[in-house]
Amino acid sequence: MKNFLAIFFSLASITCNAQTKKIAGIFIMEKNARSAEERLDAMLALFEEYQSLNRDTLYNLALEAKQIAAKQPNQGKKALAALGLANAYLQWGWIDSALATIEPALANSKAYPKNIYFKIARSKAIYYGARSELEKALSLLFPALTDAEKAKDTLNSAAIMNSIGSISIERGKLNDAINWVMKSIFLAATQPKYKIILAASYTNAANAYYKKKVIDSAFHFADLAVSTSKAVENLFILANALRIRSALLCEKKDFAGAEAALKEMIAIRKLTGGDEFFIEDNLQLADFYANTGQLGKAIALCKKHLKIGNLYDTSGASGIVFANEPKIRLEYFKALSRYYKQANQYREYEKALEEIISLKDSFYTANSVQAIADAQEKYNTQKKENTILQQKYSLERNHFFLYSSFVYTTLLLLIAFLLFRDYRRKQKSILEIAVAEVKKNAAIAVKEAEEKERVRIAADLHDNLGAYAASMSANLGYLHPKGSDEQSNQALLELQNNSSSIISELNDTIWVLKKESLSLTAISDRVKLFTNRIRRSHPQTAIEVIENISTDFDFPASQAFHLYRIIQEALTNALKHSNADNIVVQIHAAQSWDVIVEDNGIGMTNSANHKTTGNGLLNMQQRARESGWNIHWKTNGSKGTAIIISPNTN
Repeated sequence: MKNFLAIFFSLASITCNAQTKKIAGIFIMEKNARSAEERLDAMLALFEEYQSLNRDTLYNLALEAKQIAAKQPNQGKKALAALGLANAYLQWGWIDSALATIEPALANSKAYPKNIYFKIARSKAIYYGARSELEKALSLLFPALTDAEKAKDTLNSAAIMNSIGSISIERGKLNDAINWVMKSIFLAATQPKYKIILAASYTNAANAYYKKKVIDSAFHFADLAVSTSKAVENLFILANALRIRSALLCEKKDFAGAEAALKEMIAIRKLTGGDEFFIEDNLQLADFYANTGQLGKAIALCKKHLKIGNLYDTSGASGIVFANEPKIRLEYFKALSRYYKQANQYREYEKALEEIISLKDSFYTANSVQAIADAQEKYNTQKKENTILQQKYSLERNHFFLYSSFVYTTLLLLIAFLLFRDYRRKQKSILEIAVAEVKKNAAIAVKEAEEKERVRIAADLHDNLGAYAASMSANLGYLHPKGSDEQSNQALLELQNNSSSIISELNDTIWVLKKESLSLTAISDRVKLFTNRIRRSHPQTAIEVIENISTDFDFPASQAFHLYRIIQEALTNALKHSNADNIVVQIHAAQSWDVIVEDNGIGMTNSANHKTTGNGLLNMQQRARESGWNIHWKTNGSKGTAIIISPNTN
């Protein structure tokens, strides 16, 4: 507690009535303003520091600034005042209000300078990102980046690249994130006035390397982020950097250092208000509790923040923050699943896994992988076209100087030839574009038809076969024939087991049919659910799923189904034939991926039931062959068997 108070008062002593020295200086300018225009300029300068302002102060200033700006002729200042109010709404978590506030400013973007437009467009993308609508965020960022690069606006280009990197971290595309953030760092390092972007980029770099488990690089960028954010006096970025540093110190088992970083982070959040709003802060605090043997506190913290209700009811004595967004709830349930498993609370663990699967489905629907990829590809194509146009311009200019000495008649003939050739090229290009558009529309139509048919089949299976199977299973439970012999009872039991299996198989099939594609983590979650379901029937065998995924991979629905079925078959075979007391499913993914199902049983060579001609093994081989994968069995005498599935590298 003494350390906490020391940190708090050292931070509070920066200024008397403001969070930083920079803000205190601007407040003095605002109070000494001699006209409404001067006061508005001071307020707009304060809005540049909105991440370090107390949210109540920011909101009140923004309302006043908007009223003053409405009486001014300058459209750019009106747009910046609207942005200030939108950022105030963001600090309160009112995303809809933030979007509605800046929408008119974006619609009027031709009335003010381009650099203001870039700032507002990036802010709108940040608002979408705040509620995990990543596709919408990227659809704004990539066009804005193209325009900023055309305008040679280095500051906004660096800021937008950093935002794209942040979204890539959110999507789990860590290599892409590092690429974008490093581009941002390269641009921001060119000017001292870009240090605020540099601090944010260092923080994202530290976060990406931490998630990739490259701890030394993560520490390097975390230290840079802390020192740079202190230099620019940005409390939001400083708190984020301290949170990441705390996580890194936990990785190194330096819990005293991790606790100090957490306390400093909490003290900073309290200066700006709304410390309950930051999901990453809450999860880091929960992880700290879990790592220091306080699992009960970790679970209670996550459950507290999983309350659902009116998003605007986030202030008051209760201090409750409601978590309605699927992405926010997903992160809390991921943490809860880890803590429940660590605490051996398997029923709660299973419920958490089911919530994770459901929430990932919602998140997948809101963020189509294909749409995000299309947005990035459109940016790359536009960038290449700009380069080609620039090269063409340079070439034509060189030609002009080269042939300027030719006689007038020769020059006219050359120009006529070039114009004719250009006309032919354009006509050919128009034709090619038209053909490509027809092909693209046809492909989209086919894809949409396939998607509708896939969804229809899933619905039919669920509504018809699923209903009949569930009814059959329920009715079999009421059958208790009098005077039945052992054979009849056994047959009835077998019918009950078969009906339950039909329902499980239907659920697995419908799960796949509902998706266009599935990630490796989604398949892993389904495997965990399956192992948790069969664990009760095999109490003598320990079954564990070890997940080591630093780069997620997406699979078409058919391949995802094959991989899940192969793992199912491997687990079933091990339980039936291996006499093992321990089975481990290992799922690895980095540059490539592989899945290993390993038991400590009697080994294939000692089991008469494990023959390479068995239908189960042949089915596994057939599924792997259809998917373009390698599958092989590795036996270690009487010490067990391992089944390894990996992509075919040929």
